[in-house]
Amino acid sequence: DFNDWSHSQEGVGRFTVSQKNGERCSGATAFLEPVKRRKNLVVRSGTMVKRINFDGSKTATGVSYDILGDDSYTEFEAMLKPGGEVLVTGGAIGSPQILMTSGIGPATHLKEHAIDVVADLPGVGQNLQDHPAVVVAFNSPARGVSVTSKLRLFGKTNPFPVLRWFMMKSGLLTSTGCDHGAFVKTKVSDGQPDLQIRFVAARPMSPDGMKTYTQFRNSKGRLSDGYTFQLVAARAKSKGTIKLASANPHVKPIIRTNYLADPADVDTLLEGIKLARNLGERPEWSEFRGEEIFPGKDVQSKTDLVNYMKETIHTSNALVGTCKMGSGRDAVVGADLKVHGVNGVRVCDSSIFPNIPGGQTATPTVMVAERAASFILNPEVTVEIVEEPVTAKAAA
Repeated sequence: DFNDWSHSQEGVGRFTVSQKNGERCSGATAFLEPVKRRKNLVVRSGTMVKRINFDGSKTATGVSYDILGDDSYTEFEAMLKPGGEVLVTGGAIGSPQILMTSGIGPATHLKEHAIDVVADLPGVGQNLQDHPAVVVAFNSPARGVSVTSKLRLFGKTNPFPVLRWFMMKSGLLTSTGCDHGAFVKTKVSDGQPDLQIRFVAARPMSPDGMKTYTQFRNSKGRLSDGYTFQLVAARAKSKGTIKLASANPHVKPIIRTNYLADPADVDTLLEGIKLARNLGERPEWSEFRGEEIFPGKDVQSKTDLVNYMKETIHTSNALVGTCKMGSGRDAVVGADLKVHGVNGVRVCDSSIFPNIPGGQTATPTVMVAERAASFILNPEVTVEIVEEPVTAKAAA
């Protein structure tokens, strides 16, 4: 059990997933659906936040937003009642963009885009962290053993898994396709697992794990069998940035992940490739093992492996850190999630993490939202930052 801190977190197991009755249970499913008909709740979909508005005392007064139409949009403004707050939950990409278009961020960068500076916070958009990943993948001579191949029948969608899911909410379509894996301390770790291995019972169409999803969706015909080890730098040290491309919030920001900028991340993933190859060559895999397709048996030298990583490195969907919590000059929010230098604004998402967690980030993000709710409902709650090393401790 990867969630049991009474023992070492290193090992192999089944991943815990957010599911209910055979379906993904997202934050919206768990928290929004049960309350969306409340009279004091209004949900606006198809909207784009333009900026947070402030008065002369740097207190938030409301939010300007666009409601998108077919080929145009109309601007509206939501006004705060006295004592109200704006809760920013745009994620590690959206939240810093919203703050910067509102005049909160590095003053020099804001002036480049002719944005009036409300609060000079140089840390906004900095400290971008992620779990970068590469894959080692094999063909399989066995037929009908991969998740993807089981979803096809005679080159078309297999109706049986679909029917089973509709009727029983069970079977193949309840799988993430990545149900098992491991957390490993490589020889370059700092004492905690620095490598996550995700076992995917499918042959990728691309060494870029994200492109594979699109290619699978657009593919036709029979799919080849195989299996994949996705290797994730779970405690990556490389850091990137989010910057504005324009003061117009409809223009996507500039994302610089800077994957592999820190040599430690390169070393972790090199160790991961070595381990995955060793696992793939074990005799237990003999009836399923075919040719290594990624990176390929001819890619052996460190130089070639590093080049393979640079060409195929991809996200494993864990972006955090661009509105980090802390008290230093580079911090954006305090321990109460309130944005420094202004009043009436909190950030309540993964962007507030100073350092990336060593596992998936969805549940910690829900924890942040729960904590924000407790602050709002119980304003007398006080917090303080206590800086101490985080280590695995036995359960009481």
